[in-house]
Amino acid sequence: MEVASKRLKPPSGATINWGMVTIPSPRRRGRVEILADILSAAVDGARGTHIMYRANINFAQRKKYLAEALSAGLIEVRVRSPLVYVTTEKGHEWLRAYRKLLEDLPEGSD
Repeated sequence: MEVASKRLKPPSGATINWGMVTIPSPRRRGRVEILADILSAAVDGARGTHIMYRANINFAQRKKYLAEALSAGLIEVRVRSPLVYVTTEKGHEWLRAYRKLLEDLPEGSD
């Protein structure tokens, strides 16, 4: 059984072909994409758990990326019980620049 399961896992970016159906393998998000998802999740304010769910990240990633965003001034903490993270104006500018860059890229240039 172990051999069969290893054969079903294509390398990153490859496609899976089962007979007549070809399914593209999902591409892993990079650091910038994850940061954009976190900033988007915190636009109206969000608790840490909500950021994890909305940005589809785990606890270790949340800890790492929130620390980076806080030190860069992209997110701020509103001290309440519980803590609420909010995207700052600098974070909003970063998101706008990121989205503009995505719009300007030609189609299919992943």
